[in-house]
Amino acid sequence: MLQGKRCAVLFLDRFRELAGDLGRSPQLTPYRAIEEWSEFVDDCVEGYEGTLFEYWDDISIRGFLQRVIDDPVVREVPELEWFKSEVRKADQEFSDLLAQGFEVRGGRGWWERRIPRVGGREMAANVNEQYGYEIDVV
Repeated sequence: MLQGKRCAVLFLDRFRELAGDLGRSPQLTPYRAIEEWSEFVDDCVEGYEGTLFEYWDDISIRGFLQRVIDDPVVREVPELEWFKSEVRKADQEFSDLLAQGFEVRGGRGWWERRIPRVGGREMAANVNEQYGYEIDVV
């Protein structure tokens, strides 16, 4: 049992270390980070209301989650399977949403290579200006 607790502590400590290193709060927890990703996906499903700049800032949580998943230290702990499973749940919904959206150049992850087809007025105006796409306004 102690071994399991050590792994859990190692996972949380490494997670928080990565968070601090990558400009996020070192008090961020794995659960809260997954929750942020899931909430962002929900916002996009409803039609993202912020600006395109805010969209790119908010979606950066997914890049952070990927850095955690790819971290060599994290790869050694059993908590990674739980973590990846939870991330995948929101990933599937977001992937389905993006499949109906528009391709954009750049981006390091699949989540950055497309944008949703639906958004608020500011998002729609920004997307039109930046990429020339007419997205549906909610």
